[in-house]
Amino acid sequence: MLTRPSHPDPEAPSAALPIHTLGRHLKARFGRRLRRVMLDLGTTCPNRDGTSGFGGCIYCDVHGSGTGAAGEGEDLASQWRTGLARVRRSQPEGPAAILYFQSYSSTWPDLNPLSASLAQARAWAEDAPVLAVGTRPDCFSPEAAALLAEQKSTFKAVWVEFGLETADDRVQGLIGRNDTLASFHKACALAHDQGLEIIVHTIAGLPGEKPDGLLRQVEESVAAGVCGIKFHQLMVLRKTKLASMWKRGEVDLLEPGAYVNMVADALEILPPDIVVHRLSAASPPENHLAPLDWPSPAKVHANILAALRTRGTLQGCRAHAGPLK
Repeated sequence: MLTRPSHPDPEAPSAALPIHTLGRHLKARFGRRLRRVMLDLGTTCPNRDGTSGFGGCIYCDVHGSGTGAAGEGEDLASQWRTGLARVRRSQPEGPAAILYFQSYSSTWPDLNPLSASLAQARAWAEDAPVLAVGTRPDCFSPEAAALLAEQKSTFKAVWVEFGLETADDRVQGLIGRNDTLASFHKACALAHDQGLEIIVHTIAGLPGEKPDGLLRQVEESVAAGVCGIKFHQLMVLRKTKLASMWKRGEVDLLEPGAYVNMVADALEILPPDIVVHRLSAASPPENHLAPLDWPSPAKVHANILAALRTRGTLQGCRAHAGPLK
């Protein structure tokens, strides 16, 4: 049986706010909200370097869903200073940041870049009580889990963020991801063995995904014992394989209303103790091609809340009772 690591739990969803949001969770756990500082190690991905594929997943841009700072020659310390200055504008005093190693797969092709960067980043823990490391499940090894576990003596929380994206291996092939659901569960088990907190990334609207695809992702995430979840809609970004497919008319994208209802359905089966880190995705306007006229993340968030209130439901109201398997 997999269980989520215990930590101070904020109040459960209520009629006033029917979702267990990250903001509420951070305030209850650390006494304040924290803002992410995105860091780019300059690593790569097995789906780009030829190990399992070339060119990345169809939706992933040339920056590996990150900042691209390393490719532009900005070293880690400079990225940190710039990011901290940004979050300090809203939080001038006290701990302010989540250190987020975001771009590509931070544990690939080996652990040397991440290990060296963590040695540097430990000096920043006073300002950043949370360490988050993003990677693919098939890039996560026992050694990677152990390296992250070592950071728990410095940081108050250590998160590993896994992209699940789909619970259907057939769709994994269609989107060129070349990973498996079994790989996700194996990576989560390794993380649990080291007492790490797991955040999962999901995507709604992938080509070939069945209507219940997002619900299946939530079910598998719950079974894997995740602590947090991010919901994303499929977006078409420039310099991606998906951009060419969209221009050829090969991809149907979700309408905002359909997405709102899909996420509301998913939230109803998500246990109330799992933290919702994000309800929709966003990208810089210069990188975004479609869907056109998509509402802002704040508006999507408000629409999802409104949908739950109209239904008279809240997060976890249809979650399965009993222990996780």
